[in-house]
Amino acid sequence: MIIGPDLVYRDGRLVTVRAASKDPALTRGTTNEQADRLIRNTYKVLLTRGMIGTFIYSTDRETQEFLSRLATQKS
Repeated sequence: MIIGPDLVYRDGRLVTVRAASKDPALTRGTTNEQADRLIRNTYKVLLTRGMIGTFIYSTDRETQEFLSRLATQKS
């Protein structure tokens, strides 16, 4: 699964970037809080669909480094 620029790791936490999302639902009068929930829920659904295993890649370098650190901690 590819995590796009709408979810990035900054200052020790995952942050949503509404302006980076291509989802048209986020332009139809949604609040920032609603946009945050929609973006996070989209990734949650995608990440819970893997049956055997899931590879995760982020287009953002800092986020990818964070994910790589998580993977090595779990091993």
